[in-house]
Amino acid sequence: MLAFTHLTIAEGCGAATNKEFARFLDIAIKSANETEGHLLSARDLGLISHDEWERFTGETIEIRKMVYTYRKRVLETPDNE
Repeated sequence: MLAFTHLTIAEGCGAATNKEFARFLDIAIKSANETEGHLLSARDLGLISHDEWERFTGETIEIRKMVYTYRKRVLETPDNE
């Protein structure tokens, strides 16, 4: 799912305005939320270990925080800068 996050951000780079780009970043944040849910399911089903779940969930949360901060800054920046 995090691969989709990267693709969504790359696709959004062609947006005409910062507000439109921020919408793509919002979709990427939602993809990270979905990834976190899938990791929880995988752990509960015994498909990954608790240690793997902690590691991957921590990485997912960190990526989501970075994208959220980036989205906030994009929205604060006037277009054409």
